[in-house]
Amino acid sequence: MLAIFAAFSLQNHVDTAVRATLFDGQVLMGEVRTKLLRLTTGAGTLDIPLADVGEVVPAGDQVGVWLRNGSELRGIWTDPRLAMDIAVGRDKVGVDLPMNELARFQLQGGEAWPTQPVYRMRTTWGDDFLVDPARTQVTIENQLGAFTPSLADCRSVAPIDDPEGDWRIELHTGTILKGRLRDDAVTLALPMGPREVTIPLANFVSLELETWAPVYSAAPPALPALATSATSEVLAAPSRGAASHADSGDWFDNADLQSAKAAQDAE
Repeated sequence: MLAIFAAFSLQNHVDTAVRATLFDGQVLMGEVRTKLLRLTTGAGTLDIPLADVGEVVPAGDQVGVWLRNGSELRGIWTDPRLAMDIAVGRDKVGVDLPMNELARFQLQGGEAWPTQPVYRMRTTWGDDFLVDPARTQVTIENQLGAFTPSLADCRSVAPIDDPEGDWRIELHTGTILKGRLRDDAVTLALPMGPREVTIPLANFVSLELETWAPVYSAAPPALPALATSATSEVLAAPSRGAASHADSGDWFDNADLQSAKAAQDAE
C-alpha cells in the first residue's frame, strides 16, 4: 500500500490571517508567514498558493486541504506541528500548533465557484479535485492509431472496467474511441491550487464532467423588506471604528461546496 505523507512548509514570507480551532474549544486568531503551502502526497510534492486554500481539516492522522473552488487534496502529516503568530496585547506570541489537537484551520475568503463545466477527479487516496479541461489532454491508442484530445473536447472519459485496461472516450462530435491510455498515469491541470497533478492509473477512481452551481447548506440571511437611500448609505459605508478585515469573521467554510458535491453525487 502506498503511503501518503503530507507536510506544510512555509515559503516566501508574508503575513496571512488564519484561525485555528482546537478540539478542546480553544480558538486562536493569528497569522502565518507564507505564500505557499507545500503538501507532499502520494502524487508527489505539491506547491499550493495560500491564496487558493480555504481550510485544512484534520481527520486522525490524515488531513484534507480544501481549496476555495471545492477541490480537496488528502494526505498524512509527517510534521505534526504548524507555527503561527498570535497577537496578545502589543506582542506577538509564536505558537506551534499540535495537529493531533487541531479541529480546523481556516483562512479568509469565500468560495470560488466554477463558472463553466469542469471534470472532477477522485483517487483511491481520498483526493476529490476539479480539473481544467482545456489544459488537460489524454492520449488513447488502438488499432487505428493514437488520439490526443483535450478534456474540453470530450463528453466523457472513463475506463471500461479496470483503469489499467481499456478506456472509452466520447467526443462532443459524437466520435467514440476505445483503447488503452498511452501512459500508466494521467497528468491533470488544475484551475486552482497546484498547477498540475499526476495520478497513476492504479490510483484512479473516477473522472466525471460536472457543472457546479451554488447549493446552500443553509438559507442565506434575509434582507430588510424596505430600505431608504439613507439606510443604504449607512449599510454601505464602513464606520471609522469598524473592525479590520482580519477580525471581520469572513472565514472560509466548505459546507456549501460539500452540498454541491453531494448534489452531483445524487444525480
